[in-house]
Amino acid sequence: MPTASPNLAHDALENLVFASIAGVRLTQDSPLLPDVWIELGLRGEGESVELLLTPHRQSSALALAQALDGRLARPAEARLAHTQGIVAARLDLADLVRAALPLTTWWQRYLVVPVDGAPGGELLDLLADPTLARTIRDRLLRGLENQGATGAAGPLLLPAPPGARARHLSTDLLWLATVVGALVLIRRRGGLARAADPKAVIASLSPTARVEAFLGLLSGLTPAARGAPLWSVSLNRRGTIAMLRSTATVKADAARTVFGVAGAGVRWAVLDSGIDARHLGFRRRDRDGAPVPLRAGDWRGATRIAATYDLTSLRECLAARSVDELPEALRARLDDAGRTSAADLLEHTRRFGVDWLRWRALLEVPHDPSYEAPQHKHGTHVAGILGADWRPDDDPEDALESERGALRPEAARLGVAPEIELYDVRVADSDGGYDELALIAALQLVRALNAEHEHVEIAGVNLSLSLRHDVSNYACGRTPVCEECERLVASGVVAVAAAGNLGRARYLGSDGEVDEGYRSVSITDPGNADAVITVGATHRADPYAYGVSYFSSRGPTGDGRLKPDLVAPGEKVLSTVPGNREERMDGTSMAAPHVSGAVALLLSRHPELVGRPRELKQILTESAIDLGRERYFQGAGLLDVLAALESI
Repeated sequence: MPTASPNLAHDALENLVFASIAGVRLTQDSPLLPDVWIELGLRGEGESVELLLTPHRQSSALALAQALDGRLARPAEARLAHTQGIVAARLDLADLVRAALPLTTWWQRYLVVPVDGAPGGELLDLLADPTLARTIRDRLLRGLENQGATGAAGPLLLPAPPGARARHLSTDLLWLATVVGALVLIRRRGGLARAADPKAVIASLSPTARVEAFLGLLSGLTPAARGAPLWSVSLNRRGTIAMLRSTATVKADAARTVFGVAGAGVRWAVLDSGIDARHLGFRRRDRDGAPVPLRAGDWRGATRIAATYDLTSLRECLAARSVDELPEALRARLDDAGRTSAADLLEHTRRFGVDWLRWRALLEVPHDPSYEAPQHKHGTHVAGILGADWRPDDDPEDALESERGALRPEAARLGVAPEIELYDVRVADSDGGYDELALIAALQLVRALNAEHEHVEIAGVNLSLSLRHDVSNYACGRTPVCEECERLVASGVVAVAAAGNLGRARYLGSDGEVDEGYRSVSITDPGNADAVITVGATHRADPYAYGVSYFSSRGPTGDGRLKPDLVAPGEKVLSTVPGNREERMDGTSMAAPHVSGAVALLLSRHPELVGRPRELKQILTESAIDLGRERYFQGAGLLDVLAALESI
């Protein structure tokens, strides 16, 4: 059977979601964001979707998770997991309508409304009365038919006892019946992703069929307990990693020479696919400058990777109801005492919520003979730009047996801050993919690690990661991951993010020819967060001639703010990869660690600036070199580390 393009199916569902009594709107009022409704319509009956549920400000993630667990028909299949401020769940349409939506104020107060406008009661209470249920069915059907004929539904009044306030079904309820009823029928047909003509499929769904499908989904459902712990539901977005003369381009080498700083005493977290802690580029060095050798036992003192945390399977860890449900690779690391501790941890999380300092022991990857280097090279490459120190006379045989045969660099490979210490926080898997929950949790982990100390232990984070932002869902800069970045910066941590690699656009003209151009408003999350330092890419050696890289995402943000903040080299950048090797890579992912390293040099010279991320951002943007390009392309201009240090 022929199928339509994904864009046609998406557009048809978007039109369904944004349709209203008054015509097509540009927003919708339900707690489920538009991308959730659309994703449900693309899939078949019974297919679930990975979601993030945000609790109401007067509730908590733990309370929301517990409320959902009590309402879901099959809670184990939902794989509920919660962190601080977010609940992850795998839900289908029935789960959302029957279990989640009744936990919202929107459902409880605004679907049935008295004529005087005050809240009018719970829909499910009314449906429990057979007479009122028939009346509601008839009113909804009349509303849909009138809407189709005249574009207006008219008042959908319900009978009221003498002396009681007259009530009517709100336009929100009519919209909900229209959308949910259509989605039930669409999913029974396998979803619009498989439809040859998506628009025709939706048009063929009669008002009667929609109303019956909607009310059928509510059959036998009881109202939620008092309280509305759910605020909104969004997709648990999948992200991608935003894939050395470059240090000279930003004058990092000159800054190190003039000011005698190399990042010593500064600690930085790299949230990425992982850093090869055994790589010679990250070894500590003895007084003679030789790399400290790895020893057979614990070799943490030999590497500048202070600790490694693996959050790639965190979604399944948080959803586990017993130790046996933890990922197999994690279970294999646990001895009897470890299994007992893990069981206690899971029970504590269910009862009291997530405590990242308790979870740390389970997430930490030991730096010992059992250590496995990351399979994906992106994180090691990013870390090398930020802080590698790999020299031609380093003995490549000074490695573990599995790394014999590694190469010597032709020249010294120095990152921007070659004495910095790094925290390896792995969020991206072996394919470079990750979800928004893992990134949010990683940011929370950094805050928790800092909270242990009386000072800011981890001064900053590097986020060479990219989540596409849809302006029709969240306000720009207000997505869950952007909000978490704002909280991190407010705690005194610098956050540096890649702008994204969506700057190139190809357009199909009316003559059938493909035209090339640049895509504005293409900054990705978390680069849309106002407080982060968002970095675009330039040529590694001659940015004055070549300007901003063709692939680098352009501003402004979806709400009109200037982004990126500045640019740094991101083309053909040579850096470390796992196994004591090096390789060239491209992308704003490579630009961001230049800026992270620059901040580390500033902090190494001026430790009084630790904990003052907004001031550091201002120093970098005010000292950047204007490349003479459009501000939404280059931001403040090219990073200039030497000028930044000289300005203080």
